[in-house]
This record gives sequence, C-alpha cells and structure tokens, in this order.
Amino acid sequence: MNRQTTQLCTLLLSIGLALMQAQAQGDTEAALLLDLRKARADFQVARQKYENDTKLYEEKAISVNDFNRSRNELLSKEVDYQKLILKLISRQSYITVDQAVKYQNERGARKVKITLMSALEGNGEYLRLFEEHFDVFTPEMRSGKIYNIYVSLVDNESKTIIGSPYEFRIPAIELGKSADADFELLKDAESLTVSLNYNNRKDEKNIYLKKGAGMNRIDITSMQFSQEADLGSKASYDVTLERFSASDDIYRLDVQNLPRQITYDFTDGGSKVTQIRFAQGVNIKKLSLQVYLPDRDDEQVTADRPLKFRVEALSASDGVKAGSEQLEIIPRGKGRIEVRANNLYLETTTGKEVTMDVAVRNGGSRRLDNIKISAEKPLGWETAISPGVIRSLEPEKEETVKVTIIPPNEGGAGAQEIKIKTEAVADNRKVETEDKTVRIQVNAATSVAGTATLIALLIAVTGGIVWFGMKLSKK
Repeated sequence: MNRQTTQLCTLLLSIGLALMQAQAQGDTEAALLLDLRKARADFQVARQKYENDTKLYEEKAISVNDFNRSRNELLSKEVDYQKLILKLISRQSYITVDQAVKYQNERGARKVKITLMSALEGNGEYLRLFEEHFDVFTPEMRSGKIYNIYVSLVDNESKTIIGSPYEFRIPAIELGKSADADFELLKDAESLTVSLNYNNRKDEKNIYLKKGAGMNRIDITSMQFSQEADLGSKASYDVTLERFSASDDIYRLDVQNLPRQITYDFTDGGSKVTQIRFAQGVNIKKLSLQVYLPDRDDEQVTADRPLKFRVEALSASDGVKAGSEQLEIIPRGKGRIEVRANNLYLETTTGKEVTMDVAVRNGGSRRLDNIKISAEKPLGWETAISPGVIRSLEPEKEETVKVTIIPPNEGGAGAQEIKIKTEAVADNRKVETEDKTVRIQVNAATSVAGTATLIALLIAVTGGIVWFGMKLSKK
C-alpha cells in the first residue's frame, strides 16, 4: 500500500469517527426521550394498579403487604419518571449573562454587577412539551429552576480571579427570571471573563463591561501619586480619567490646595488643556499634569515637607464636582556650588609662587557637604590649597579658599592654564559643579648683576649725552 492510499484511508477513518460521534450524541438524546416515554408508561401502569389495589384493600380483598407493595411500586416508578424529566430539562437549561455593569459606590470603590438570566436552549416552549405530565412535577420542577449557580470574575490576561468575593453563589434562578451577582474589583479592568459553574457545567464568557448609566462620576487616578522634585524644577504626573456615566458632558480640570508660588498645567499629547470631553464609546482619557516648583523655599513651600493637593474634574455646566484624586509633591532643596575669583589672570616668573583667593559659595537651597577643592595643573607645577575640604556649607553662605600656584624653577616663559575644580554632595547626591580656569603668564627670571650692568650702561650713555650737549652750548 503506497503512501497516498494510507493517507486517504486515514482521512476516511477520521470522517467516519466524527459522523459516528455526532450520531451517538443524537442517539443519546433520542434514547433519553424513549426512556422518558417508557418511564411514563410504567408510572401510569403503577398508578392504575395502585388505584385498583386501594379499592381492593378497602374491601379487604388483599392483604396489607400486597397494598404496601403496590404503593411502593408507584412511588418508585414516579421517582424514576421524575429523574428522567429533570435530566432532560437540565440538559437544556442555560444561564445567559444579561448585563455586566461597572460602577462606583459611595466610597469610590470599583464594583461590577453581573445580571444572569435562566433560559432554555432551542426555544422557550420546551417545558410545554411536559405540561400533560405536570401532575407528577414538584413545585420546583414546574418552575424550571436552576440551582446553585457559582459566579467568578477572571482577568483575561493572568487568568486569576479579580472579584471579591472570589466566588458568588446564587441559590436558584427560575426559568425566564434573572438574578444579580455583585462584586468589588480587586484589579481595574475594562473587560474580563465571567466564569459560571452550574449543573456540573462550566461556562466562560469574555465580557466588555458597561459603565453605570445612573451615575455621573469621573474617576481620577495617578500611579505616581507622590513625587519628589527639586526646587526650581517640575514634577510630572500621569493622570487617568475614567468616566462612569452615560452622558457626554464637558468637564473642567482644576487643582486645589497648592500655594500660589506653585503653578501647574494639564497637557494632552503636548497640548495644554483646561477642559475635556469623552468621545462616543470612549470612557478613559490619559493626561499629564505638570507641577512647577519655585526656585526658593518659604513659609508655604518648605524643603522636605510634603504638600498635598487635589486634582478635580468639575461639570462645566453646573460646576458640580464629578471626581477628584489626592496627590502629593515633596519639594527638595538643591545644592549648587558657585566659585568666584577677583582675578583669573596672573603674572609671575619661573620658580616664583603666586597666590589667589577663591570664594566658594552655596548658591542652592540645601546644605552642601564634603566640598573638595583641587587643581588640575601642568606637568612640573605645584599647588597648595587651604582648606582642601570644607566639611559643610549652608545655603547662601560662602568660604574663602587660598590657592597657591608654584611654577617650576626650570622652564620656558609663556602662558599656562590651571583649572580649579570642586566637588560636593547634598542629601547624598552629587552636586553639579563649574570649573574655573586661571591663566598664568610666566616671565623669564633675570640676574641682579646683569640688571646692574644695564643700569650703569644706561647712566653712562645718558651722562655722555648730557656732557656732549653742554660742550656744544659753550661754543
């Protein structure tokens, strides 16, 4: 047998098995209906016999044992008949998710209400097929109730339960009636899976949550609800606004409880906004809030003291607050080193030291610690700095540092540069510094004898000129 023949046989066998499974499922349903008819006939025979035996017992034509045996037989056949009816109905019973509404309660907690409805597969006339047999139905059977429905909310991505309670039990739902399961969301979601467990059946439905139409609220959240920012800088908050309303009102954005020295603005994609409106079918908007701190602290804006403020969304039509969120900003002082010198140009001669004063000032708003002053010098040069380390320097304070520069004894004349470098920390963070460059002009050294000879020669020349001039004047 070649390969193509083998593949064809395998395909035909698969099709045959699929047809047999479909037929078996249909046969099972048909067999259940036949069993139900047989059970109905057995029940009717047992009931007729019981009625006849009741008359015979009243006439004392049969014994008590015969009568009890007839009654027990009737009860047994009735139970068998009811079991088959319930089995058939349970196969057709079905729970539908009528609504899934996301809303907020008075405390601002996110909640989801699931409305379930009991129905029958196929058509709603199914139970009417058994109306002629309702004489053996209990009241619960006549209602077509589905008992013990367990409901859970499952996250679509992680497949974990995100509703509290983790499992909500509905005792029963009558056919055509509905029941609610109310949950608190443990994790915010726009869509989720509703898991149903009933009648030994598990059903899962991926649901997009509706917003509660009876509320006119805006939920405002920010993951970076508390931030630190240096004075003179800004802090950025990602703000998410979620609408829990069916209306398409305009909302005005506002910030409360910030000192007047602190300014702010809302941006949407880089553009400043003061009002928002949700487009049709859109319930979430993401904005950015920029908060600008002043350069200096004062009584209202103090370094390291948290400032709490509120972001609010107000209805533009009547000014009613639709939602708010509390945020926090912590101003941090910033250390800044300022290095000044009266003169950054010096002249000297080879081997002769030169001294200059350098003022180191804390121009920031936080104490500077471990300020180190050093010099980057050419090869062969020496420097002496006193003090080399300033242990601490409060804001607006300064200290004078003496820098001594010594050029080498042997070296050519010319200009050289020396960099005065500083480094420090403020609140365990390294502070940015600015280097200062000192330019030094080195002149060649001259001997004393040579200088004296030049002076004597100059005097002699000058004297000769004077003497020659006097001679000429006498003539």
